[in-house]
Amino acid sequence: MSRRNRYRKSGGNERRQDASRQDQRKKSGGGQGGQKEQKSRHGGGQGGQKEQQSRHGGGQAGQKEQQSRHGGGKKDRGRGGSSLKANMVILVDLDHDYVEMESKAVVNYVSGYNPMGFTDAGRAINYLSNPRNRGRIGLVMLNVDLTDQQDGEGVTELIDMLAADKNALLAVVSETNSVEKMEQALAVRANGLLTKPFTIERFVRFVKGILRTGESLTWQCEACGKGVIAEQIDMLKMKPIKCSDRECGSSDLRQIKFPPESGSTG
Repeated sequence: MSRRNRYRKSGGNERRQDASRQDQRKKSGGGQGGQKEQKSRHGGGQGGQKEQQSRHGGGQAGQKEQQSRHGGGKKDRGRGGSSLKANMVILVDLDHDYVEMESKAVVNYVSGYNPMGFTDAGRAINYLSNPRNRGRIGLVMLNVDLTDQQDGEGVTELIDMLAADKNALLAVVSETNSVEKMEQALAVRANGLLTKPFTIERFVRFVKGILRTGESLTWQCEACGKGVIAEQIDMLKMKPIKCSDRECGSSDLRQIKFPPESGSTG
């Protein structure tokens, strides 16, 4: 074979090898590009995860905002629109034993309220008239029989103060269930009437009912006019069976609502 032909063959082989190498380089370069594209896709996935986390974070922020709104609602639950929550039950009674019993009952069984007891009307007036206590009074349990024994003017002043204060509730406590006491409680538009003697259970049920609804129901005997202590209940009619006065015993009873409707006192 001539030198020229040998040169042509060797040159052709070299060109083929060069072309083959270039193709391999391109393929390997394409693989690296694919790897870069995959990394880019993974990076995009991480970006998506970050976006999802951001969205979840936004959801948590929304939840916090809702909680904040709910919390704000709780702060605004004070009676009469006051910024303070009414959380005091004021107990005014000459009988120290009753004041002590009622105070313990409020502490142990009336959630969210604290008692403050007084055995004379003058100190109760000083406490209620203090500006720092404005908006904190939820209920005043006032023994109106103080009028018959002492502090008569003080009781009248207390009732007038509570009549002017639309935030606080008034419950009348009496030593008897006489017609006069029933009419007195209705006249001062009390939110309830509780007659002595009473148990802790009855006291707690009475206080909780008034704090929850702002009103209470009792029964009056049409025959003798006295308030009826519900010792025996007719479960079908949901009313006392008869007058609690043993000398009367009438079953002719009517329901009384405290406070009375506007324009009505009995």
